[in-house]
Amino acid sequence: MKTLSEAGIRTVKMFTTYAGETMANEHTILNTMQATRDLGGMVVIHCESDAIVTDAQNVAAASDGVDAAHMSQTRPELAETASVAAILAIAESQEAPVYFVHQSTPAAVELVVDARKRGLVAFTESVAHHLILDDSAYEGEQPERFVCCPPLRSAQVVEELGRHLFTGAITTIGSDHCCYDTAQKQVHSHDVRHMPNGLPGVETRLPVMFSHYVDGLGLTPSRFVELTSANPARTNGLYPRKGSLMPGSDADIAIWDPKREWTVTTETLHMATDYTPYEGQRLRGKPVTVLVRGEVVVHEGLLVDATARGRHLEAAPLDFGGAFSM
Repeated sequence: MKTLSEAGIRTVKMFTTYAGETMANEHTILNTMQATRDLGGMVVIHCESDAIVTDAQNVAAASDGVDAAHMSQTRPELAETASVAAILAIAESQEAPVYFVHQSTPAAVELVVDARKRGLVAFTESVAHHLILDDSAYEGEQPERFVCCPPLRSAQVVEELGRHLFTGAITTIGSDHCCYDTAQKQVHSHDVRHMPNGLPGVETRLPVMFSHYVDGLGLTPSRFVELTSANPARTNGLYPRKGSLMPGSDADIAIWDPKREWTVTTETLHMATDYTPYEGQRLRGKPVTVLVRGEVVVHEGLLVDATARGRHLEAAPLDFGGAFSM
């Protein structure tokens, strides 16, 4: 971790679920929080109580309800809030910053808000599919396409979670992009314990959020930019080089047409999969021109410069001492 921090890599992702695969126990999480804190970094963590999830899955399997259509019952909301509470306690004991990925319930978000009020540096990421889609998707003809962890929640929970975009409780909006195709998901659609989790969404993240929340519900454009650009740069030690239009910042700019109306279809997207969870949705708002470090790479929705431009950026040591308020 010291070597990584010297290379400008400041965050470490950890999981409290997936026993036998990527799950870390609480001792490992505490030790990692100590190390990242001292190195100017931060733990990024997926929180679901593995014990509660495993029990729910076993109960579901005993009643032949562990298939994709019953995904929401196999990973209950309590698994998320229980794990978030435990991780917050560990972070507070070490005075270490912590970033929670893809929080899917208002209760989990509010636990983080309460911790911030006590002085802990803690952040909430939510993702587009938890803010747009609900568990009725599991009732359709291809429920396996919507299997993700945490699962899609009820329409009421989605609505309550969305309200926190307006309150400031949510720090960032991510995609949690997992580009599996339908065939990969169908292999184990009868048993979600063995199928790949995740939804494709990196290309649709901004348009679906803008259309639903800015155009539809009145979220301010400045708050939209904060959630999707400025705050991700801040929490990852890349601000103001990224996430800003200030002099000296990289000229990474998406020129947005807020009135462009279009329909989401798999055929017109560019992700390496055969479906989108937003198929057929009519949206309003879309990026039409994109610049990377001042060079136009997309214009009127078409790639005009395919030059490989990705490069490693060294993140600065993370310091949230009053400079980053929400």
